Amino acid sequence: MLRRALPILLALVVAAVGTGCGTAGPGGASAGARGTPTGARTASASARGAVGGTPAAAPVRTDVPEPARAPALTRAPAGTVLPMPGAPEGLAVDEPDGLLAVGLRRPDAVALVSVLSGRVRKVIRLPGAPRHLQLAGPAGPVLVPAEQVGQLFQVALPGGTVVADTRVGRQPHDAAAAGPVVFVGNEYSNTVSLVRGGKQIALEPAPLQPGGVAAARDGSAVVVVGVRGRRIEAYAADGRPLGTAPVGVGPTHVRAAPNGLFYVADTEGDAVIVFRVTAAGPRQVGSARTQCCAPYGIAIDGRRGVVYLTLTASNRLESFRISGTGLLPGRTWPTVRQPNDVAVDEATGRVFVAGTAGDQLQLIDPGGSLLAA
Repeated sequence: MLRRALPILLALVVAAVGTGCGTAGPGGASAGARGTPTGARTASASARGAVGGTPAAAPVRTDVPEPARAPALTRAPAGTVLPMPGAPEGLAVDEPDGLLAVGLRRPDAVALVSVLSGRVRKVIRLPGAPRHLQLAGPAGPVLVPAEQVGQLFQVALPGGTVVADTRVGRQPHDAAAAGPVVFVGNEYSNTVSLVRGGKQIALEPAPLQPGGVAAARDGSAVVVVGVRGRRIEAYAADGRPLGTAPVGVGPTHVRAAPNGLFYVADTEGDAVIVFRVTAAGPRQVGSARTQCCAPYGIAIDGRRGVVYLTLTASNRLESFRISGTGLLPGRTWPTVRQPNDVAVDEATGRVFVAGTAGDQLQLIDPGGSLLAA
């Protein structure tokens, strides 16, 4: 009874304090009255960002981890940059159909874009906008947690028809599928909704203010990041809790690789943290420091064994090569402004970055060696 009551009590606390993970307005500024913590976080990132400069400053913990407020560009973005009106944020690749799903605002929608040309093929209007997108299977449907309206939409591919619309908890931020069951992290309810066949079948307690959600590639487990609680919780595919573990200074998002590991972006700790999940729960097995700068968006190229993270305080993309449970530093690329999300087409290796502040989509073809010289 107490476990079930906790999410309600915690939700009242969260609602009283303010907005949550990824609630940046146009231009990347965090919404709500948190100017002092945000400024402190940005200053800390700048201090740690100088290569060959002063020693790394101690991480600054704010109330809720957020992407940094990205500065103006100082370098031309790598690859190809295309206009993508609507403050794009939330990317997912449908490899079989050669499509990239892009979450938009102004108006709220999901755009279906050719992964080869970057051309918009279709725009599906919705009553709410997503922060993050994932696919329920290799060819969809696209899972669209619409934060403002508390609903999970499922959009079929390649046609773009809305095939399910499910009422979930307050402020659904991310969603992932473990087989036929979709797990939705409800930020302001401190819960995880389990959805099957378009219906909510269960509601589980989650770590404080759940943000990122990821399912193992084999569907055996799901990990949810509690951004305010600085913990992750693991669930079996049927929703049974497996255990929790502390994670980082200020974690936000998580993605899974084919090796059975989960990778968490520690936005306030300038790191990526590696977990393995077993029947005994999640256990940290590795970590790596990013070059600096509030890593936020994260994507995994499972075929090539590469992890990509966007560095929001410096408008850069950084790669790491997966080596067992470790990560080897790779390359960096200049990005579009406010790179809040990243996705990979594993068929070609092409990387996509959403430029939320500048209404742009960036296409990068890493090519050659991904390791630093």
